[in-house]
Amino acid sequence: MRKRLKVCSCHLTSAVKTCMCVCGVKPCEGLSSVSVHKFTRLSGEDTPQHTIQSFDDFLRDFVKHENVPTIISLFDCHSQISLFKIAKFTNLPIASNPKMLLDDMLDLKKRRNDILTVVDLDCASARETLLTLKPFHLAHPIRWILMTKSLSSFELQGIMESLPLRLDSYVILAEVINSTNLSLKHVFKLNPYKQIKHEDYGGWSPSGGISDIRSTRILSRKRSNLQGILLSTGIVLTNNDSKNHLYDQKDRQIDPISKVNYHLTNIVLDKMNATREYKYYKDWGAKNHSKAEFQGYTRDIIDGNLDIASTPMFLFSHRVEHVDFITFTFVTYAAFIFRPPPLSTVANIFYLPFQGFVWISAIVILILSICTGYFTWKKDAQIKASEENFRASDAILTAVSAITQQGTDLMTNTFSGRIILFSLFTFMFFLYSSYTANIVALLQSTTNSISSLKDLLESNLDLAVDDKIYHRQYFSGATEPVRKAIYETRIAPPGKKENFVSLPEGIGKIRQGQYAFHAEAGPAYAMIKDTFFEHEKCGISEIEYFLSAVPWYCVPKRSPYKEIIKVSLFQMKEYGVERREEDKIYAKKPTCSSQTQTFASVRFTDCYMVIIIIITGYITSLVIFMFELIIKKKRIFQHQEKLCLF
Repeated sequence: MRKRLKVCSCHLTSAVKTCMCVCGVKPCEGLSSVSVHKFTRLSGEDTPQHTIQSFDDFLRDFVKHENVPTIISLFDCHSQISLFKIAKFTNLPIASNPKMLLDDMLDLKKRRNDILTVVDLDCASARETLLTLKPFHLAHPIRWILMTKSLSSFELQGIMESLPLRLDSYVILAEVINSTNLSLKHVFKLNPYKQIKHEDYGGWSPSGGISDIRSTRILSRKRSNLQGILLSTGIVLTNNDSKNHLYDQKDRQIDPISKVNYHLTNIVLDKMNATREYKYYKDWGAKNHSKAEFQGYTRDIIDGNLDIASTPMFLFSHRVEHVDFITFTFVTYAAFIFRPPPLSTVANIFYLPFQGFVWISAIVILILSICTGYFTWKKDAQIKASEENFRASDAILTAVSAITQQGTDLMTNTFSGRIILFSLFTFMFFLYSSYTANIVALLQSTTNSISSLKDLLESNLDLAVDDKIYHRQYFSGATEPVRKAIYETRIAPPGKKENFVSLPEGIGKIRQGQYAFHAEAGPAYAMIKDTFFEHEKCGISEIEYFLSAVPWYCVPKRSPYKEIIKVSLFQMKEYGVERREEDKIYAKKPTCSSQTQTFASVRFTDCYMVIIIIITGYITSLVIFMFELIIKKKRIFQHQEKLCLF
């Protein structure tokens, strides 16, 4: 009895890697990592003369040799019966329409890297389908095998020239030789206007299988020599004079990102043996919200007018779907830079020398000394029969004299009174020495209480931002509550002047204190090193504002040069080339190398508590003086009334 042929139908999506037979039998058998996704039936033409068995053996050997998950799409002129025979030899499922797969190749969201498309060039309909392809159909990572037996070299050359091949095309030309053996070659173009290039892959024979003579399978390594082709490169320079200082390291604080990446891009282009053409832009090209599209630099990257974007960009979600971000070339960031404010601006330094328990103990001892001293000294005055009466205010005044180490004119003849007086002054002497020693240190101390954006928002520091285009765009577009509040209340408050200033002005105000300035760290620290005294560099603090602080190197979507550029950048990172170029332009945070202790002058805010005490004392004395006058006049008036009665 004839064995029934298993004909399977597959239901595949971009996420499905396996097929199941719909005829009620077991799951499709055959190659463990292979399934035929689409076969096409192009009727009305003769089946090619090379045997189905040889064709099937080559596909099976090739997929096994490549050793990657594979879904095969076949374009040829086999009849339905011939396709059944192929299925019999391979046990692969059969579908009928490859058009949907070609459409999926152009959709980045449905794009997959396991497709192997086989085209029989001896089939006229297959050739017509091939000539309708777009460049992205032949782009990495889709693999193609173009097979032929009967086409002449001239015809084959014409077909290859008409194909929109790219530098990253993985297209293998398989020519039948000796009726059964195949010669395998990679074909590609350096760019759409260049001639076809060939790379030997090897061959195939029924007895020996695949013969691979390639030095490496990595295309970016084999095709890194672009042989002088012209690549268009974009660079953003916010200052026109920066064109004149890309090499001499003058004005390092102006356009530092572009200057560093300019040198890195030149190294990449030299490694690729490519000719460069630089295009200059004044900004990155923000998204036009009214038209919902990008402009300038970013627009040219998206449209493919630039092959390489030399100046990196911050990685934002609205850019990811339009631009390929490769890697960050070096770590740079922007932050609010400030000198920590004096401790007196956030705390009462006159309370800090002692802990709360020490203050309570000192007050209790002082009260006890006043009370015992009052009764002892009063008794001593009575014994001496002094004309002056010793009052409680005299005891308090004596205690104050002891606190301030001013001495007293109190003379006592009793041993108890002298012991109390001696103990009080001795206790206050040590307390006074400890307090004054601590208060001097606290007057020179700064606070580390400002450590977050919320602390910065609530502080009394003046805030400003370096007047750069990307700073204005980022600050104005902030949506996070704290960041939005910083912009709306401290940077650009309604009805007031915006606090966007130049870098030299901002750094100068940082030096004066009570000022936080947001700028790119490298240029800011370079200017700080040049303008600050050594002791002023100590204790500089920073708080990052940007959520995404690292700019990324980017290329257009589906760029054929992406992998070569990416590998070159990673190599420069590993070899230290990026760090060398970065150190030429960017300065690190200055370290405190001052060996001498310097003291700042006492500010008004440092002694506000003293002033409050003085003012409170004056007001209190005036109020008491008024009461004393009133009482005295009242007594005089009462005394005069008594005289009148007599």
